[in-house]
Amino acid sequence: MDKGDVFSILAALIIVSVLALVFRPPVAEAGSEIPEIPTPTPPVTVLPTETPAAPLEPQRLSYATRVWDYPCCHLPGNLTLYGGSDPPWKGNQKVIAFAYIEEERGGITEVFHVPYAVWRINCSVSSTIRPEAAHFRMALVELESGTIVEGADLHYPGSIVKNVERGGKDFYLIVSVDEVDSYRITLETLPEYFFTPLG
Repeated sequence: MDKGDVFSILAALIIVSVLALVFRPPVAEAGSEIPEIPTPTPPVTVLPTETPAAPLEPQRLSYATRVWDYPCCHLPGNLTLYGGSDPPWKGNQKVIAFAYIEEERGGITEVFHVPYAVWRINCSVSSTIRPEAAHFRMALVELESGTIVEGADLHYPGSIVKNVERGGKDFYLIVSVDEVDSYRITLETLPEYFFTPLG
């Protein structure tokens, strides 16, 4: 092979390389490739999970100032007719408090609505100064009819629970206290009634 042939071959290679650099084909961009057909995947069924509800803040009941248009404004003479404390609810379900009143004095509450078929009134009374003279009386009154639905008469400090099986109505409480430091009445229901209110 001649020296001239080697130079000719080298010159041809250089010219081809220069032309290749100048007229370089465009680089394939990402995504311009042939699209890949995804293999179908079966849809994932997500089962709904029960998310715990935010803790309910019970409504605070307060005493009314204008009560003379209420159908019943006085406690009956004998609230012992309504008996003592009712038996506790069976099972280990969490009790949900939806309203309460915490006071030192007696009075008549503002009207409140209870949309639950079954609920209870949980009263606890504290008296440290003269516990032997403590007397707590309470009546639950249905606003529409003025009927006393439940009553409680508690001598000495302690607690009493009254179950109520009347809901979807407006009520108010009449409370009388003697020698009581403070009391709390909590209105409670069970989750099965709380999540299916009557209206």
